[in-house]
Amino acid sequence: MSIKTVISAGFATAALASASLPALAWTVWPDVDFEWYANVGKPLVVTEEIVPPARAGYIWTPGHWENRATRQVWVAGRFIKDDYQQQLALYNVPQGTMVATGPTMLRDSQGYIIPTNPEAYPVQSATR
Repeated sequence: MSIKTVISAGFATAALASASLPALAWTVWPDVDFEWYANVGKPLVVTEEIVPPARAGYIWTPGHWENRATRQVWVAGRFIKDDYQQQLALYNVPQGTMVATGPTMLRDSQGYIIPTNPEAYPVQSATR
């Protein structure tokens, strides 16, 4: 065996080893649910609720599970305000209609605020 053959065999071996290492490094093992093991033996949360009597102007939302980050959390039932008519009016505006959401500050071309209250313009101010 010549030195050239040994070097070529060494490079071939190194190439095969380097190509197989990423495949061996990626694995799904150990896929262990540590939270499950930590909660073994703990009592289960009772998810049944007693629905309270109806309350005028409110809607009862039953309790439910929510995902929070990597765990599930039980959210108890509660009353929420019934604002269906307001939401319906907000979402059914005709195309091109702008809905005011707060106080508007009008400004002129130089950036100065234009007052919109009637006290800013006295009745006799136009006769000066």
